[in-house]
Amino acid sequence: MASDNPRASGATADSEVEPTYELDKSLYLARLARQNPSELLRVVAVALTTFKFRYIKRCAGTGSIIGPRTMIINSANVRIGARCWFQDRIYIRAGTQGRVEIGNRVAINSFVRMFGHGSIVVGDDTQIGPCTLITTTDHDFRGQMEAAFKPVRIGARAWIGANVTILPGVTIGDYAVIGAGSVVTKSIPARSVAVGVPARVIRRLEVGDASRSTTD
Repeated sequence: MASDNPRASGATADSEVEPTYELDKSLYLARLARQNPSELLRVVAVALTTFKFRYIKRCAGTGSIIGPRTMIINSANVRIGARCWFQDRIYIRAGTQGRVEIGNRVAINSFVRMFGHGSIVVGDDTQIGPCTLITTTDHDFRGQMEAAFKPVRIGARAWIGANVTILPGVTIGDYAVIGAGSVVTKSIPARSVAVGVPARVIRRLEVGDASRSTTD
C-alpha cells in the first residue's frame, strides 16, 4: 500500500516485529516551514480534524492522527485505537445498531469507505490501501430487497491493497495480504496472499517470509 505514514513501510509476517519509528514533531515542523511553508496549512487541517475526533467525538485513541475531510457517522459506535494513521477523506458509518472497532497502530489510506452496520473489526497493525470498500450490508434481491447485516473481521498485521472490495460475512486472517483490485467474497485464511475477482489464495506465508517480499 502506498502511504506517507511515517511508521509504515510495508507488510510483514513477523509477529515479534514492532514499529520503532517515532516522528520528531518539532523537527518535522521546522523543516516543513523552511522547505514548504504552504504545507503548514495542511498540518493545521490535520490537527483540527484530529482534535475533533479525539477530544470532541472522543472516538480516536491516544496518538492517533486523522486526516482532513474524514467523516465518521454514528461516532458513538466507532472506536479507533492508539497511534493510528488515517489519511484524507475517509468515510466510516457504523449505523445506529452497528459497530466499527479499529485496533492500535492501524494505517488507513485516503478514500477508504467502511459501512459497519453489521460490525467491522480491524486488528492491530493492519494497513488498508486507498479506495478500499468494506461493507457489511447484504440485500435479499429475490424478495423485497430487505437488508441483512453480516460482520467483517480483519485480523492483525493484514495488508489490504488499493481498491479492494470486502463483502459482508468475510473474515481475513492475521498477516494476510490482499492484492490491489481484489473482490473478497469468502474468508481468507491467516498468512495467505489472495488476489483476483473473486479473491483466491495464491500463496501461503511462513513466519520466515517477514524478511522477503510478499509479492515475489
